[in-house]
Amino acid sequence: MTIKTANPPRKPKDPERTRADILQAALDVFARRGFEAATVRDIAAQIGMSHGMIRYHYETKEKLWFAAVDFLFERLYSTVSISPENQARLEAGDIEVLRDWLREYVRYCARHPEHARIMIQESVSPSERLREAMHRHVRDNHKAVLKTIAVMKDKGALPTSVHPISFIYMLAGACQNMFALAPEVHYVLDYDALSEQAIEAHADSIVALFCPA
Repeated sequence: MTIKTANPPRKPKDPERTRADILQAALDVFARRGFEAATVRDIAAQIGMSHGMIRYHYETKEKLWFAAVDFLFERLYSTVSISPENQARLEAGDIEVLRDWLREYVRYCARHPEHARIMIQESVSPSERLREAMHRHVRDNHKAVLKTIAVMKDKGALPTSVHPISFIYMLAGACQNMFALAPEVHYVLDYDALSEQAIEAHADSIVALFCPA
């Protein structure tokens, strides 16, 4: 006699994990193809989900894009930030705080090259979508960075002739580009920009260049 056993109940999918999977897939596809060329079907296919399910949650491609970008910046600021205590140390002249922040930012850029890629894709042309995203996530942060640059100048960590807005974009590009362009780096120089050794070497170089002792 064969005794049938009940199949174990399927574990319900974790809603937060499902959300993260959808939004990461959206980031990857939007970063590769840009908003206009990307489709919800592309995004669904990447994670083996029906595009109807994604549309159920996000309704339109534009709403999905905004949700993905919100997710992107939430992750950035939860990973790389200067606490109020460290901000006070920085304003008192402890530039080591900034060096530690730069190293963490470089590591973030290496782990998430899609961040730079999607922003470059979107920033090539002006759009209301870009304007809204910048106002939500970047404008206030850059204003805070301008204050940090003023502190660096005051403490002698930066030449007074450095233009603060130029410095922001020079620094962002220097931290991001090698990882955003990792396939090019591999083909041109046979160098794995995303290896741990390369990431730490890049962090060392950024600190030496932008925040020397």
